[in-house]
Amino acid sequence: MVLNKTTKNLIPVLLIIAFTGFFTGKTPDYVSGLSPFFSDLARVEAVVFSKAKVARLEQEQDYDDRVRDRIEKVISKYYTGLDEKNDVRIPEWILVESKKYGYDPLFLTALIITESSFYNWAKSNRGARGLMQLRPATAVALASETRLKWRGTRTLFDPEKNIALGAYYLNKLVSRFGDLTLALEAYNHGPSRLSRYLRKGYQPKRYSKKVLKNYRKIRFQPI
Repeated sequence: MVLNKTTKNLIPVLLIIAFTGFFTGKTPDYVSGLSPFFSDLARVEAVVFSKAKVARLEQEQDYDDRVRDRIEKVISKYYTGLDEKNDVRIPEWILVESKKYGYDPLFLTALIITESSFYNWAKSNRGARGLMQLRPATAVALASETRLKWRGTRTLFDPEKNIALGAYYLNKLVSRFGDLTLALEAYNHGPSRLSRYLRKGYQPKRYSKKVLKNYRKIRFQPI
């Protein structure tokens, strides 16, 4: 195949665009008015990458819809104690907080199952409350760090706020201990107590195994 001069000039420019987009996720910027060739190329590039962006967003939306539907099916097996308005919004809150910290939403779902079996009004003998079973003293500090409005202990029975604080707390523990398994154990035992255990050469694993078992169950088995 014989390539004309215009086509030969176009190839390296297209390669630059392709490689730039692949490695950086961005495309080169061109100054309008530079030449008719670059102006046309910029228009083509804008169309190509805008279509790719739309396709990517559509894929993300499709994924969100499927995950949201799966979480709804999981929650339907539990009694939340919430009215329908709040009940149906739980999957969306889980999805939002999972995206914020890079979790699989089904993992956060598994953590809530382990903590409260999705019963919003759950209260432990240690005073932990809500879906993600946070103790008031811990939750107050977390609310301050995240600038979440604290309205007393009853804040922990607000499912949206409870999920937001719980997801933030887990992420904070992951950053502190550098390991998801340890972070889960810290979530359960408390970070100070876990640190004491580790200094003595003991690493608890029971709680993290339970969470991960629940995660595998809802992630890899049909509902």
